[in-house]
Amino acid sequence: MKSHLENIGIDFPKKATPKEFSLSVIHVLPNCSPILKKGLRQEFYLLNGRCAVKLNKVYLKQVNQLAGFFGSRINVEAIVGVNGSGKSSLFEIIYRVINNLSCLLNRGKRRKTADDLYYVKDLYAELYYVVNGQLARISCLGNKVEFQLGDNDPYTLTAFDGGQVSSKKVLMTDFIKWARDNFFYTIVTNYSLQAFNANDYSREKCLYLKENLSISQAEEGAKDHVWMDSLFHKNDGYMTPIVLNPYRDQGVFDLNKEHHLTLYRLSAIMIYAQRHDRAFMEGYSLNDILYTFDASSLEEKYLKKYWIDVKVYDNYKLSTPGYIDIGTEILRMYGITDGLNFNDTLQRTAAMYLIYKTFSIANSYPAYEEFSSLGKLENFTKDVDVDSVYLVDKLVKTIKKDKSHISLKIRQTLHFLRAIKEGAIDTEYFLSRKVSHQEYFQRVYKGKNPRSMRDIQEYLPPSFFQIEILMDRWENGERLNEKPIPIEQMSAGERQYLYTFSTYIYHVLNLLSIQESHRVRYRNINLILDEVEICFHPEYQRRFVDELLGYIKRLYMNRNASFNILIATHSPFILSDIPQSNILYLEDGKMVDTKDFKNPFAANICDILYQSFFLKQGFVGEFARKKIKRMIERLLPNGYFLEESEKEYDLLKKLIGDPFLKMQLQQLYDDRRKRNGQD
Repeated sequence: MKSHLENIGIDFPKKATPKEFSLSVIHVLPNCSPILKKGLRQEFYLLNGRCAVKLNKVYLKQVNQLAGFFGSRINVEAIVGVNGSGKSSLFEIIYRVINNLSCLLNRGKRRKTADDLYYVKDLYAELYYVVNGQLARISCLGNKVEFQLGDNDPYTLTAFDGGQVSSKKVLMTDFIKWARDNFFYTIVTNYSLQAFNANDYSREKCLYLKENLSISQAEEGAKDHVWMDSLFHKNDGYMTPIVLNPYRDQGVFDLNKEHHLTLYRLSAIMIYAQRHDRAFMEGYSLNDILYTFDASSLEEKYLKKYWIDVKVYDNYKLSTPGYIDIGTEILRMYGITDGLNFNDTLQRTAAMYLIYKTFSIANSYPAYEEFSSLGKLENFTKDVDVDSVYLVDKLVKTIKKDKSHISLKIRQTLHFLRAIKEGAIDTEYFLSRKVSHQEYFQRVYKGKNPRSMRDIQEYLPPSFFQIEILMDRWENGERLNEKPIPIEQMSAGERQYLYTFSTYIYHVLNLLSIQESHRVRYRNINLILDEVEICFHPEYQRRFVDELLGYIKRLYMNRNASFNILIATHSPFILSDIPQSNILYLEDGKMVDTKDFKNPFAANICDILYQSFFLKQGFVGEFARKKIKRMIERLLPNGYFLEESEKEYDLLKKLIGDPFLKMQLQQLYDDRRKRNGQD
């Protein structure tokens, strides 16, 4: 029997090589709620030159002039305009369309440990993208979503039909097959303090979609709920095809938590760069990464997150044969109980972490839905019965087969315990000092130094070790620092640079690690960088696009996936790396006609500022501009150049830095003197 998607003529290639992918057109439709479209108009917004619009229909152009320009399977495009022109509003249209499609696909599949997605009402908008030479469309049309590939008939998902929730839906297994080669995953970063504030979206009406609910019940279920918060709290292992960074809770993000996450993400990337004699950041090199055992991190999870009694936690040990509890059965299935010493601090911590993480996986990810009946962590001391033994055994076997990011920390912990058992790790030694990353890998990776990113991630220390990254600063081949520099002592702009790149690399590598089972193994990845230049020095802005492309290529990510990189920016340096055809210019919510524009690629920065960012008042600060303008008005024939104006003129002439402007002001001054017969 053919699946729903096969019925509309979509082919499922057995082995598809990722090729072209670009997000090309955003269409805001007439019925779209003013609250959602904000200052945007009812029009087609073209993000690149791959498509054209004729008679309100989008057509795919036959020739892609920029194919391979940025690198194999990579496209870079930008949206520019002054503040309030509609850049972020366009991005939010993208997020809402993806949210609504995901909400319909996942209806009835949400987990108790993950927030339900909420369907945004009154959204009428379309996304057009090019994938492997075909034009695809996702349309959100009020209470239904359509998606279409090429000339195939569109497939429709309906939120409500005749006052009741529609029972018609795409089978997730069908969508997984289809989406690998025909859909895309979106990774978003916006570090602006004003971005993704839940209060800003509270006026948007949402629907709570569950089976057999009426519209009124759905509206009641969504009362006072913000759809964007659900995207932050989804915790579904990349089932929902969008992730927003940094993580925010009711519009607030935890800087300390972000820093901790960055250290974890950076450690593997820094080691990889060092192994391949490359600098991850211009002017810096990795000095060392130090690991320190931290028992409190695990205590936080058991004692504070799950409120498990401290005596239960402190006194737990392997149960005796005949009265095996669930925790012991988990450890037995991992094959570590023989010789496991619970009196050894490191071994006990590792074992308790395995128990915690196994419960966490069973309760957090839709791909492990069948194991959720195991319950929460407090059940780990309960005696097993026939049903629980079967469930635990199958769960651990499934985790051991899973080679994705979900089970990565389990594998790291098992490698750590194996090294202890083989005598490569001495407990007292590891508890009494900070251990270098080089020494750790020598002990755990059997005397070798891993070079691939996969192996480096695989053999990093478990998460109950704290990470300290130390850097060296270089200039003209000389090291500038006497002592290693902790990342915490780097400037805000430098850390922002590290945060941004490590976020994208981390998520992309996770996506590429996914196995084809219950989740989509995405091979088209859409990177959205909103206000990317925040905190960046002009030199960082100038290098940004090249650096990002370099990381994608050096980590061979574009061998296994196609990338679309969409940037909203106010930086002329970033814009000078992007050809005109891949730039959408916005002014007052409208797409600007660019037929008379100069191509900004490799163009003069001042020309880019004037043209692309609509600086109609010039390129100097407003205070200086007004000072000079007033002086020019006084020097003109009808101006009032009083005695005190001489002193101001002399001071301005000394202060003005631009020689051409200074010369023009001098010319006006000389002309005035001639008119007054002073020369």
